[in-house]
Amino acid sequence: MSGITVKIPSGGKIPPISESIEVFEIGNQGMPGQLIIHNGKLYVYNDTGATLIDGGIIQTIALLANSITAAKLKVGGRSWNHNITWTATDIDTCSWSSGTIKFADESDTSIDAGNTGNIAAKTYIYYDATTTLKTTTTYSTAVGDSKILLAIVEKGDTGGKCVITPIRSAGTTIDGDKIVTGKIESIDGKTYFDLNENVFMVNDGVNDKILVGYQSGGF
Repeated sequence: MSGITVKIPSGGKIPPISESIEVFEIGNQGMPGQLIIHNGKLYVYNDTGATLIDGGIIQTIALLANSITAAKLKVGGRSWNHNITWTATDIDTCSWSSGTIKFADESDTSIDAGNTGNIAAKTYIYYDATTTLKTTTTYSTAVGDSKILLAIVEKGDTGGKCVITPIRSAGTTIDGDKIVTGKIESIDGKTYFDLNENVFMVNDGVNDKILVGYQSGGF
């Protein structure tokens, strides 16, 4: 037997019910506080007919302004910043200083200094609500409700150092001490500064205008 539909207008009383209920509706359509229970799901509408709760899912219109604070969010959903310093130790190792991660709810956590060890593939450094940062080569492992991705490290080229991509670190400028490269060159490749080969070349597209360093058997 299918269930019955029970409708209770505003100010009404629940009638005697002897059968299973399929739809339970309280309030008049479009009036404040209309509520419907159907198939185990809850629906609530405001006085303009806008949906506040749709099948149990609360819409943003139903939330009181400023009622959701950072303290109520999981770690992975909070805004944060930190003062941890990243260092390219060698071609396959990144180290970091001790520091503090500060969250939007004004809480903070201390972080111990550490390093990645020798990496062989792209490595993700993340916070997991402990004082020791963790590393993984799997991106999905480094993100989640209780985790924060802090930096990505890739193995560098021969003669250089590893490449570090910090996530949301403080500062908007590039510190020259943090640029690690073997060669800086123009898009056309004719003007370059090769740190590994000790050569500085400036070319106008036809002729070498400046050449400093070892080239073709001599200086």
